[in-house]
Amino acid sequence: MNLSQVPKPASVGGRGLEPGENPNIRMALLTAAVVVGLALVVLLGRLWFLQLLKGEHFRLLSENNRIRLVDLAPSRGLIFDAEGRLLADNRPAFTLAVIPEDVGDWAVLTRRLHNLVGLSPEEIAKARRAAQGAPPFKPVVLRNHLDRHQLALLETFRYELPGVKVLVRYQRAYLAPRLAAHVIGYLGEINKRELQASNRAVYRMGDWVGRYGLEKSRERVLHGSRGARQVEVDAMGREIKLIKEVPASRGADLTLSINLDLQKAAAKALDGRAGAVAALDPRTGQVLCLYSSPTFDPNDFITGMSTKQWKALAEDPKHPLKDRAISGMYPPGSTYKIITAAAGLAEKAINLTTRFFCAGQMPFGRRYYRCWAYKKGGHGYTDIHKAIRESCDVFFYKTGLKLGVDRLAKWARAFGLGRPTGISLPHESPGLVPDSKWKKKRFKEPWQDGETLSLAIGQSFTLVTPLQMARMTAVVANGGMLVTPSLVKTVTPPGGEAVPAPEPVKARVPIAPEHLDTIAKGLSAVVNEPHGTARLARLPGITVGGKTGTAQVVGLKFEKSFGAEENVPWKYRSHALFVAYAPVENPTIAVGVVVEHGGHGGSAAGPVAAAVMRAYFGIPEPEPKTPPQAKPKPKAKPAPKKKPLRPGAGT
Repeated sequence: MNLSQVPKPASVGGRGLEPGENPNIRMALLTAAVVVGLALVVLLGRLWFLQLLKGEHFRLLSENNRIRLVDLAPSRGLIFDAEGRLLADNRPAFTLAVIPEDVGDWAVLTRRLHNLVGLSPEEIAKARRAAQGAPPFKPVVLRNHLDRHQLALLETFRYELPGVKVLVRYQRAYLAPRLAAHVIGYLGEINKRELQASNRAVYRMGDWVGRYGLEKSRERVLHGSRGARQVEVDAMGREIKLIKEVPASRGADLTLSINLDLQKAAAKALDGRAGAVAALDPRTGQVLCLYSSPTFDPNDFITGMSTKQWKALAEDPKHPLKDRAISGMYPPGSTYKIITAAAGLAEKAINLTTRFFCAGQMPFGRRYYRCWAYKKGGHGYTDIHKAIRESCDVFFYKTGLKLGVDRLAKWARAFGLGRPTGISLPHESPGLVPDSKWKKKRFKEPWQDGETLSLAIGQSFTLVTPLQMARMTAVVANGGMLVTPSLVKTVTPPGGEAVPAPEPVKARVPIAPEHLDTIAKGLSAVVNEPHGTARLARLPGITVGGKTGTAQVVGLKFEKSFGAEENVPWKYRSHALFVAYAPVENPTIAVGVVVEHGGHGGSAAGPVAAAVMRAYFGIPEPEPKTPPQAKPKPKAKPAPKKKPLRPGAGT
């Protein structure tokens, strides 16, 4: 076929169609143009929305991604003793933390941290759970107290650890840990419940707060105020530029009234035995010594202790975590005779001329109540001076019967027993002062007169703390004022002047001065006169007044069943107690001592009080007495040589 034979395309109206004039193609082009136009309109609208309407919002987000606010925790205030010796300090410590929003892959980071510093996946997961709900740019603490080797590893591989930070924080350090552990206390990391209940402007997760002692009761003063740093960071979250900083403000410093020398003396005298010493200035109520034994090292709570260490501490049968000076409750024994004497004189049940005969025991009802001098035949005719000096039980039995339980309770409360002293420490025990109403409520039984006999000599249900004993003694020493014990002398804000603590509250005990003078003379006789029960508490050049006490913890019959005193198991032995003040002429110190299961107050607790008072007055310790050396026996003269017997001589 030739070209002339090829059919021509059809025409419309006699004219041929161009390819671009095809209706289908035109429709497709028009549709594409509309779509492109709509897309441009949407894009322009979105740009307008982002740039104009939301421009400021996204600018701030971008800025916040580049600018970060870093929290600065405050360091705690320092704590000093009365002589300005540092007891609680702050030392720099290194903490491993992570910024969650800077972490790309948690699994990879967990594996790397485990290999580098031994951080387990469980520890990391626990820290992340604890930080749930916190802003993702806030650091999450993974481990405290990094050592130098761990620091070196983290610094070497820091570019492979996105989000990981090493924070420098101040860690509490106790410089006399075993001498003032119960007074100063220790810290613990804040928990979620405490954080929710606290002011978020003051506390953050990972902060350390007071858990015990003054660290707890003075938390607000010691904690300080937070600061912040505004820094520029790179894409890895590393700080590259400091923009602005508001430094944290350290907590206020505390200067205490306790004296480290007296604490040392108490610790040495108790020598690990369970017990406590409380000493205060009877004029002001300032606490001079507050020591509980056995003790513990509060630094272990800061650096962390193993489960085994905690179990050993918590399950120790002598309970070293217990502050016996303010929470240990003991029968007062014969130290309570101060109360019985005061009540008897004030209520006119006895007077200076009252004399009772002590035959070593007193019949009452169907039994005999013995005096401790039973084996010696008693004390004979006894007035109040002799009764206090020699601790005659029969005299106080009869005085107690004349008074009755409720009047004894009235005067025990007047001397500060049966309620907290008001010292600024947590966990103080109130003690117990029984009366007829108390027994009826507690046991649904009436009070019996026979119980008053035991009560009058400090047995029965009465319970006191060593600090209450010292406070009771201070009433006699200062002429009838009941002082509130205080521990803090001054509070010093950062960069400021020391502010004296408020004057402690004092209350007048309604007892006549002449009655207190009678008791004071008796207490002086206990230490300084012949037949006194506390001769071991004497001090050279200082007149000491005091009262011994021996408080049974089991029935006398059961105790005697073991035979000799040294055969009685420790837990069944009597507590040894002693109260004292000095100088008698112008008292400046009042002391209460308890030695648990120590035996006799005069021989076990008295020397402890004497050691503390020696330290207070600056009296050197006595030289230990060495037993006299036995004279060497003269050398025996050699026996003369015997001559041989002559034959026939007799033998």
